[in-house]
Amino acid sequence: MKRIKPELWIPVDDMQLEPSALHIAKASENHLVVAGPGAGKTELLAQKACYLLQTNTCPFPYKILAISFKKDAAYNLKDRVRERCGDELSKRFDSLTFDSFAKQILDRFKQALPDEYKMENEYEVAVKDAAILDYYKSENIDYANTTGNKEILVLHSGKLPQSSNNFAENIRNKVWQKILKSNPTPLSFPMIMRLAELIINSNPKIKQYLQQTYKYVFLDEFQDTTDMQYELFKSCFLGSESFFTAVGDDKQRIMMWAGARKTVFDDFTKNTGASRVSLTMNFRCAPRLVHLLNYLTEHLLGKTDFARPSPKWHPDQGECFVWTFENPNVEMEVLFQDVSKWVKNDGLNPRDICILIKQNLESYAGKLIEYFNTNGINARDESKFQDILTKEVCLYIINAFYLIFNRKDFEAKKQVFDFISNIRIEIEDEQLLKLENELMKFIKEARKKYAGAKLNDDSIKALISEIIIFANEDRILAYYPEYRNLKELTSSINNVQDELIKNNAISSNIITALDMLVGKDTIPVMTIHKSKGLEYHTVIFIGLEDGAFWNFQRQPDEDKCAFFVALSRAKERVVFTFSSIRENGRFGMQPQTYKNIKVLFEELQNSGIVKMTRRKLS
Repeated sequence: MKRIKPELWIPVDDMQLEPSALHIAKASENHLVVAGPGAGKTELLAQKACYLLQTNTCPFPYKILAISFKKDAAYNLKDRVRERCGDELSKRFDSLTFDSFAKQILDRFKQALPDEYKMENEYEVAVKDAAILDYYKSENIDYANTTGNKEILVLHSGKLPQSSNNFAENIRNKVWQKILKSNPTPLSFPMIMRLAELIINSNPKIKQYLQQTYKYVFLDEFQDTTDMQYELFKSCFLGSESFFTAVGDDKQRIMMWAGARKTVFDDFTKNTGASRVSLTMNFRCAPRLVHLLNYLTEHLLGKTDFARPSPKWHPDQGECFVWTFENPNVEMEVLFQDVSKWVKNDGLNPRDICILIKQNLESYAGKLIEYFNTNGINARDESKFQDILTKEVCLYIINAFYLIFNRKDFEAKKQVFDFISNIRIEIEDEQLLKLENELMKFIKEARKKYAGAKLNDDSIKALISEIIIFANEDRILAYYPEYRNLKELTSSINNVQDELIKNNAISSNIITALDMLVGKDTIPVMTIHKSKGLEYHTVIFIGLEDGAFWNFQRQPDEDKCAFFVALSRAKERVVFTFSSIRENGRFGMQPQTYKNIKVLFEELQNSGIVKMTRRKLS
């Protein structure tokens, strides 16, 4: 790709960046970018990557590393850069979560662990804390019974190497040794992160290699970074010649319960000498919603970093409601009536509507999802599909199916070709035409074999196997760091396979089965935490009640931020619901109040923007 002169570079896709954001995109300096919702923080990182790669400011063979908090955010950022820069340049842009970054270090350099931390067998990721706690019970039942689970887990995931200064540390040391000698070795992600940190701190040459690989490091959703993640970042890059850009918003700090480092902004500027820059434009939200967010920023969160609405909107656009209901059944039916009107009369795509809940999705939205699906509007728990729809090999399989069974799906053809050409890293430009011909020959043969027949479980499995064989399993394993062993790749493939088989049995149509898998025309339902970084035309938040915010009095700041995040996902319309009674597990229907979260209702009402209405069935 021809290099663009730095002075001639403009934001890709004619994106509008405010002046300070444009400066950051072009600067080889350390920056902490603090900006509210809709300010385009992720877009800024994507544009900065484009500038660095397209102008050769980040020259070959240097790479850019972007670390995000969530899988979908990491995938979204990678996808934006690939779309803007093309496959060749985007190969030098690695977008990972902290967990996957740590895992890559461990997978690649585990033989460099100090002898006392070397694993004797292959490891598997044990995501459940219960497995670790069982080791402590086995080692010393008295200690396990007299110490809180949280305290044990904090001890267990402490910095390595371990000390032997006290009774608890001695138990921890024995537990670690037992785990490292197990077959297979069960590691949690905090353990993987500590082992990765130990590798870096014990091996100056590996640390030097890492620093010489990544000239630029981006940190997304930085307000959610934990102590352990920040320590890994410091171990890897502090003191290097790399340039750092961190973006975040302390008004959206909702991961304190998961160990988010409260002082991470101040620590970053002190440790790296980064300049703190604020962005003030809100590109996402309509003006009335921006004004509401500004009001809540001041009166609910006690901050003064206000945003300006984008001039693309009419000043009167944007609406916010609080709807109260007699019970969840009335709530469910009224919401269905309104959503039906938005979809059928206003032409709103169901994918542009999101239903949010604070927690316990099944309790708050399970029956609603079932009711919507039964009555003709698709809805689903979106979190169940995150692992499939953010993994390249899964999307390759899905797009290959679309291409085989829908000749006119040109976007699927592009996505499939991008995948197979990316994993052939040695291929020259003149060989691309030959590869495209090979792809179309494979697709033509697959159509002849499968497209005219009714697919069953065995034929779906057979076709998926052929799709993977065409791409070449070894190439996939070599190219994608997350697949350092065949077991993990097989697991991803099986996840797609199982969903396709299930959907095909329901629909008896493979295109419909694929549409079901990707969520076409389906309302996503998720928790506030899963919605971070996403945006929708309309957001419906179910359960603005004490029962949903049951911990509000102990963590008011975090719950206020969660409420703020829910509101800020909406581009044009947001609805909060309150039900006078709500089901509470085995206790059945329980009365609901908003006594503890009264401040949320008061500030919404005091804003002068929110309409509060008692809704009944029409």
